[in-house]
Amino acid sequence: MILTTAADDVWIIEGDDVGEDFIGSTVTVDGVVAGMDRIRADWLGVESHSS
Repeated sequence: MILTTAADDVWIIEGDDVGEDFIGSTVTVDGVVAGMDRIRADWLGVESHSS
């Protein structure tokens, strides 16, 4: 999964739980930097939205 931050930085997120459910969402990633632009995610969370 490719993640773009609010500052327009681009990160590649690697992990078991990475999937299409996160596309277009604001997420929090907890993990370890695994390269210059990669994060090995231990946990991903989606910001909840009220409708």
